[in-house]
Order: sequence, then structure tokens, then C-alpha cells
Amino acid sequence: MELALLRTLISRDFYEENKGIAKEKIFRSKETKAIKNVIDFAMLKYKNSINVSDVEAIFFTSNSTLTTTQKEIYASLFRKIEGATPLNKEVAQDVLCELNREDAANELVDIAFKMSNGEITTLNKVSEFIDNREEDFIPLLKFEFEDLDIDELLRKNQLTSRWKINIPTLAEFVPGVSDGQLIVGAARPNTGKTSSHAYLCAGPNGFLHQGATVLVLANEESTGRVGGRYLTSSCDMSLENIHKDRTKANELFVPVRSRLKLVDATGWDLNHMERAVKFFKPDILVADMADKFQPEGTYTAQHDKLKAVYVRLRIIAKQYNCAIFAMSQLSAEAEGKVFVDMSMLEGSRTGKASEADVLFCITKTPMIQNFEGQQEQDSPERHWLILKNKLTGRHGKIVTLFDSKTGTFRA
Repeated sequence: MELALLRTLISRDFYEENKGIAKEKIFRSKETKAIKNVIDFAMLKYKNSINVSDVEAIFFTSNSTLTTTQKEIYASLFRKIEGATPLNKEVAQDVLCELNREDAANELVDIAFKMSNGEITTLNKVSEFIDNREEDFIPLLKFEFEDLDIDELLRKNQLTSRWKINIPTLAEFVPGVSDGQLIVGAARPNTGKTSSHAYLCAGPNGFLHQGATVLVLANEESTGRVGGRYLTSSCDMSLENIHKDRTKANELFVPVRSRLKLVDATGWDLNHMERAVKFFKPDILVADMADKFQPEGTYTAQHDKLKAVYVRLRIIAKQYNCAIFAMSQLSAEAEGKVFVDMSMLEGSRTGKASEADVLFCITKTPMIQNFEGQQEQDSPERHWLILKNKLTGRHGKIVTLFDSKTGTFRA
């Protein structure tokens, strides 16, 4: 690894960008330390690009007293460096940071040992250690200026979305979603919250059918129940009918299943979520429920905690180029209401809404009592209220008919 790192450091661009953390002392063997010292000398003295042969020539010229055995050892090392493949830039930076941590740990252990046996009697060495090492763990800041070319700006602000919404009346308000966007959906229990993202992803002409890879992190309902919603939505069949016609259901579900990843995320924090996104690289992430993913830090107020969750979700969406559907609850204040507002989001003042590109809430038509005072069957009407829409600016309400057995929504 050290030889490949030395090969990478011979690139002037990488060297200049990372010389602050690429210190000679972090290398483990005296041979690699000596070669790194020569690279430092060459980079300082020569302005043009250098190669492995240049470093080798400088090394042997400045170390003329080496024995024959030593010369053979170093010549072999230079041949290995010459044949090594330069590391990926980000990988090399991570390696440099890890080597710095390892070296710092060894130095700290040495200080602790000397304090324990009385060689060091004050905290001055510890203070010096912190002052000297603080920047070793911080990668050098890199500034990448945006391309202000007109064509590039138009491409980044294209009016068409990458993934299209499959409910025509909803698409009039929100045509689709694209990388880096955060969509927040909220509803009361037993309204169809889980079925809504299952239908948008797996229903006819949904995101999965368009070629998107979808990662669903479920920490509220069991993965079996969530998976069942995706199965019925993709087949437009009830579980009862799927049991009767497994062949048809299998044909309809296979294209969806191959691009769908469903994970039990019970007890996860946001670091777990980010690692999953980094590993699976989804086009679309569904967090159901987003509110239950724990943020870093301690918060005395629930609304501050939820604000931290949704700020982090937006960062993850942008950093990993995926669209995130963050599913949430409406508070008890919204029970039985068709029209709701942002203040009825569970546990949050403005934190959730402020981070969202799109905020939609799903409500249902209240059950009507019959002449005998008994409640009729739950109404199939589901009202989608677009309360925030940074994508098109359109706000309003659409009504769909929800089939709870198939998990489908009809305009």
C-alpha cells in the first residue's frame, strides 16, 4: 500500500493538494520514509512534472554511501513503485488520513507511558500534541467552481424530471423527481402512507418500471408487510388473487424485484442510513419512517431533533445523487380532517417543511354514519394535498380512489 501511495504522490497535482497531511513520519519503514523525503525535495526544487525515474536518480545521487545490498533493496523498491498503479484520489486521501491517525495514536501512547512513569509531569506535551495534530485529521479544503456555461446551466435546470410520477392528476402538480431532491410525505395511521410510496415506486409505470433502483428502509412496519404492499401494487392484485394466480403475479413482480432493495432499519441512526446509501447507490431512497432515524447529538426539544434529521436527509440526497422520499406522520390534530396544513406535521414546527422540495399530505374522507348510527365502510377517497412545491410552484389538492387490497391509487 505504501508503495502505491508513493507512486500517487509523484503526481504533482495530488502532492500539492495533500502535502499537508502526507508527512514523512507517517510512513512505516525507513526505506519508504527515505523515498518520501526525496519526493519532498524534488517537488520543492523542480517546477515541472517528475516521474519515478527522476526520483530514483535523485535518491541514488544523494545517497552515494549506500552498500551494495542497500542499493539492491532500494532499486527493487523503485521498480515496484514504477509498476504500482496510482491510487484513486479519494482512496489515497483516506489512506493518508488513516496513516496520520495511526501515527498520532502511537505518539499519544508514548506520551501516556512517559506520564505514567514520571518522565512527563505536566500537560504541556498533551497540549502540544493537540496543537500539532489537529489539522492532520482534516482533509484539505477543495474549492470547485461551478461551470457557468449557458448550456450547462440549462442542463442542470432542465424542466423535465428524471423519474415520472405515475398518477396523472398528481403529475400535473409534481411531474416527477430527480437526483438530490427531498420529498416529504405525511398522513395519519391507516390512511395509505406506506401504500403511497409502494404505488409510486412499484405501481404501473412507477419508478421501478422506469428503470430506477429503489432502496426502502423500513423501521415502522415489518419488511414482510412493506414488501407485501410493493407486491400487490406492482401486480395490481390483492394477496388473495396473487395466491390464486402465482404465475401471473411472478411475471409482473420479477422486473420490480430485481431493482428493489428492502431493508429492516429498526433502531438505525442516520449514519446507518448513509452507509446503506453509499453501499447500494440507489436512484431513490424511501425512509419509512424518517422521523425514527436518530441524528447525532443530544436534543432537549423534539422539533430540534427532527429538524436535524431532515437537514441530514437533504445532505444525503445531494451528496449521493438520489431522490429521497421521507415518510412522516400527521399529528392527532389532523385526525378526521380532509384539509390539513404544515403545523399538523407530527413533532415539528417548520423543520421538516423547510428542508423539503415537495411536501404532500394524504388524508381521507371521513366515514359517514348510517341511519342506525353505525359507521359505514371506510371511504376509498384519498386526498393528496400539495402544501409545498419548489419544483413547479403549484399547490392544491387531488382526489384518488384507494384500493386497500391492492394498494393502488386511481385518479
